[in-house]
Amino acid sequence: MRLWDVYYIATSLDDVIALLSRYGAQARIMAGGTDLIVEIRNGVRAPRAVIDITRLGGLDTVALGDDGNIHLGPMVTHAQAASSPLLQERALPLAQACWGVGAPALRNRGTIAGNLVTASPANDTITALTALDAKLTLRSFRGDRVVPIREFYTGVRRTALAPDEFVVDIAFAPLREG
Repeated sequence: MRLWDVYYIATSLDDVIALLSRYGAQARIMAGGTDLIVEIRNGVRAPRAVIDITRLGGLDTVALGDDGNIHLGPMVTHAQAASSPLLQERALPLAQACWGVGAPALRNRGTIAGNLVTASPANDTITALTALDAKLTLRSFRGDRVVPIREFYTGVRRTALAPDEFVVDIAFAPLREG
């Protein structure tokens, strides 16, 4: 059984944009891959191209930005989020949701962005990020667009993500201290 035709290892965000522009709906981003591989094997997805972003630096950050919001990169894993002092102190519902994701192997490999893009109603982080009123920054050759999480989901396993877009940032206001 062939899972895909071509597997690209992206070396820059520009590579990702170019490949998504070329393949569109026939491409899938590979970050943690925990949901993607299962979907491919179960026939839910049948990508022609897989674009691996795991070697791109700087995409696994959890940080309080200059804008006062907490920002998560698309490679932030559930384990990383669950153990983040910033999220434990200022976004506890998300840290707890990430701690509740599957077994340690899934938490160590699976990403929050992948969890969101899969759009399964059973995914652990969707509820927490909805409660935090998160906004997703989606990137394509047209540039960036920001979509509130409440508008990102259009149905079961359906999102507002265009075929040539990918998640580059998840942002939300931190909960107040105390």
